[in-house]
Amino acid sequence: MTDIPVLETDRLILRGFRKSDVAPMAAFFAGDESRFYGGPMDEAQAWRRLATYAGQWQINGFGEWALESKETGDFVGFCGPWFPPDLPEPEIAWALLPEHYGRGLAAEAAKRAIRHVYEDLGWSTAMSLIEPANEASIRLATRLGATFERDYLDHGWNARIYRHLPPTRFLEQAA
Repeated sequence: MTDIPVLETDRLILRGFRKSDVAPMAAFFAGDESRFYGGPMDEAQAWRRLATYAGQWQINGFGEWALESKETGDFVGFCGPWFPPDLPEPEIAWALLPEHYGRGLAAEAAKRAIRHVYEDLGWSTAMSLIEPANEASIRLATRLGATFERDYLDHGWNARIYRHLPPTRFLEQAA
């Protein structure tokens, strides 16, 4: 069994998923904002998605983390490396529950996740797949230094690959 590392930022704990995360995940995936992540979906489908995210750790040795607010202990979203077999390469994904938008939490989590894959997993590159209509995620990717690389068709939906800075440049920028 793979141990899931617990990482921290100033305001977040990046940790493995828990059963208590099902209700906020289901609420997120029931809403319109989840359209960029395969939703909307019902509670059973959201449970399966959470289990898929958690299972990536066992299968790939890495995966997305649940994001927990240090201030409140609340589940606020998820972020991290994600690599189902139908993607061209692993990606860094992120999502916040809408009530936590606009506070920089996704950027904080994504920076920590990218640092982890470069420093601890030895990745030489990282990308994020983002739908063209997901303007907030595109802004975040570019704020992180990522640049548009190319269009990508993923199961019938259009996405764009945003390439993150290489390890040395990313780590210099993040310091």
